[in-house]
Amino acid sequence: MSRSAPHEIDFRLVEEMDFPTLTAWLAEPHVRKFYQKTPATPEEIAAEYGPMVRGDEPTICHLAISGSVPFAYLQCYRNADYPEWCDTASVDDGISVDLFIGDPAHLHRGFGRAALGAYLRRIAFPHYGGEMRAYIAHEAANTAALRCSHAVGFRRLHTFQENGVEMMLLAMEKPAA
Repeated sequence: MSRSAPHEIDFRLVEEMDFPTLTAWLAEPHVRKFYQKTPATPEEIAAEYGPMVRGDEPTICHLAISGSVPFAYLQCYRNADYPEWCDTASVDDGISVDLFIGDPAHLHRGFGRAALGAYLRRIAFPHYGGEMRAYIAHEAANTAALRCSHAVGFRRLHTFQENGVEMMLLAMEKPAA
């Protein structure tokens, strides 16, 4: 694999055939540190991501691809569809985005920033056209993710507790067309 920085990032919807890839990525040490703290079995991955893939839940989920190689998972959802999340994070509008770089070969090379920015422009904001703000939350200790989100245009709002972990909530306004 080339060690170059990202060029064009493509996205495709996650399918059930991607569950083994997600299982492997979620077992990677860098993902376990901040995103998936405990090991997940293939059955647990199918139970967690299956409803989104089938359209039984309102979250949409994608793989980011560079040079035909999937390297990251991204998802977005309208906050109003998840009232418990709104209460936890103290938000009442907009959309939220989550992501992780699964393939360690794509870490610390600009792929996260490129994928997040493109995902917001090409997938998240167009899909939820009426929403004017996006949010993203990271563990306060996840400085790499915070730098990535800042580089894309997110700004810190406040901290909150999620499952006993201090999280930093960031927001950005929808860019003008």
